[in-house]
This record gives sequence, structure tokens and C-alpha cells, in this order.
Amino acid sequence: MTELDDTDRALVAALAAGLPLVQEPYAEIGSRVGISETDVMARLRRLDDTGVIKRFGLVVQHRELGFNANAMVVWDVPDDLVGELGRHLSVYDFVTLCYRRPRRLPQWPFNLFCMVHGKDRNAVRAQIAILNEETDAGRYPNAVLFSRKRFKQCGARYGAAKETADIIPLDRNDRQIINNLQGGFPVCDAPFAEAGRELGLNEDEMIRHIRGMCDSGVLSRFGPLFNAERLGGEVVLAAIAVPADRFDDVAEAVNAHPEVAHNYARDHRLNMWFVVSAERPGRIDEVIAEIEAETGLHVYPMPKEEEYFIGLKVTV
Repeated sequence: MTELDDTDRALVAALAAGLPLVQEPYAEIGSRVGISETDVMARLRRLDDTGVIKRFGLVVQHRELGFNANAMVVWDVPDDLVGELGRHLSVYDFVTLCYRRPRRLPQWPFNLFCMVHGKDRNAVRAQIAILNEETDAGRYPNAVLFSRKRFKQCGARYGAAKETADIIPLDRNDRQIINNLQGGFPVCDAPFAEAGRELGLNEDEMIRHIRGMCDSGVLSRFGPLFNAERLGGEVVLAAIAVPADRFDDVAEAVNAHPEVAHNYARDHRLNMWFVVSAERPGRIDEVIAEIEAETGLHVYPMPKEEEYFIGLKVTV
């Protein structure tokens, strides 16, 4: 946990919904918190350096961009070899996340997780085949869990995402912005002007395009994405085996908890997978107990034991 003072925490709270889409966003945030623009920028740089900010920029909705083949790939790897294999998988540019998580025997024998996103399942299967053929991954039992439906996705903030099957059209400037700003955003007194200079856009054009993509649902948020653990909180991936005739009702009950940030239906006996993020230690256990009481179903928590890579980025 990183030590934060009261002003740091007020700054994090002020950015919970994202960065203001104005020409001087850090001055705007400073006015809300009661500090100067210079102090806001200095604190954000420090939070970034210490890992409290995981990434800074655009967070996209993959399905709205046509990335409908969302696969969670898992392997059962000997415990003394899982770290080495996880680091090998992480060097592939199509792997967007890679973690070690606990097994939940006998229902769940897998301990190495990675994510691969693509526009169709055949393309994703071909990429998974590369992982199995070019590394030791192919030696171990594995499974591919494609998502069937998204019930909720809100990243680091709470709230439900609207499910849609439609791909939202983008113009050339939208695509440039997405491809350039998923990995970072300037911390300076005129960040939209600075970011737009490389793309040949002025700051008003940058703001207009980002606002349009937020309004259309292409972006789930814009701004810093915070690391819950560094803020003193917790994050856990959890799964439930839900009877088919109860799936929508259980999804509604799970999503009603504001701590649930993501919820997907996946192809497996454990067919509902969701992320719980809480601001204080112990709250996740309470949420899981509440969900079990509400649904009558057992929840299998799978906390992160080791992180090998996180770089959720797509190119459009």
C-alpha cells in the first residue's frame, strides 16, 4: 500500500469519473480539490511513479470496436514453473493480461490465466495455438473460455455498461486518438494540445472527438486508472456455476453490487466470471458472502497471486 495523504485521496476521488474534457483539466480538478494546477500535476506524476496509477489515458469498450472474441485462456502448470511460463507468454503482443491465480479443486484445476482479444474466434484460436506451440504452454492441460455476453464493464469506477451488439463507426481521427492514447496522456498545463500536436489536431478537436467517443460508448472512461491494492483496497476475480434458466436473474443480483466492476458469461461449467473491487480490506469477503446468500450459489474467488503483464490495448 502506498502512503497517501488526505489531499491525494481527495484527488483520487475527484478523478473517479475520469478527467474533465476541458482545455485545462488539471486546473479544473485542482479547483475541485482546493489545490493548484501545479500541485495536481506533481501529485499525479508521483502517483504514477509509485504505481497507484496503473495507466493513464483511454479505456475502450472492446465490443463496440468490433473485438467480440474475448478469450480467457488458462493452463494447469506445475507451481514451480508457472512464473517462468507466465513471463514467456507476456512477451506476445496479442496477450493483454497475464496472471497467476489459485486453483479451486476439483472444480477448477488451472493456475495461469491470460487474455487474448480479437475480432473473430478463429483468429484468436490461431494466436492461442502460437502460444502453445512456441512456448512450453502446450505441454500442460488448458482451456479457452470465450465470453458469450457482457453484463457489466466499468473499469475502475462503478456502474453498468450498456450491452450492444453494434459496432460504433469511427472516423480517422477517432482511430488515431484510440491508438495513441490508450497507453498514456500528458501531464502538463495544456495536455490536449500536447497530445493533439502529434496527431495534427488542435485541443478543441481532441476534446470534441474524445467527448463524442465517451458519449457513444466507445470509451468506458478517460483518465487515470487506479491500482486498488496500492490504495489500500482489494481486487479479486470470481466465478459461479449458474444454471442456464437462472442466468439473467443471477447476473442482475451480482451486478447490483457496486463493487462488481466486470461481469461476463463464459463458455465453461463455471460460466459467470466477474471482478470485485473494494476500497477496504475485508469488503470483498462480505460482497461474496452477500452474493452467495442472495443466489444460493457458491462463489469461487481467485485472487491475483502474481502479475506478469497488464497492457490491455487494442489497435483499431
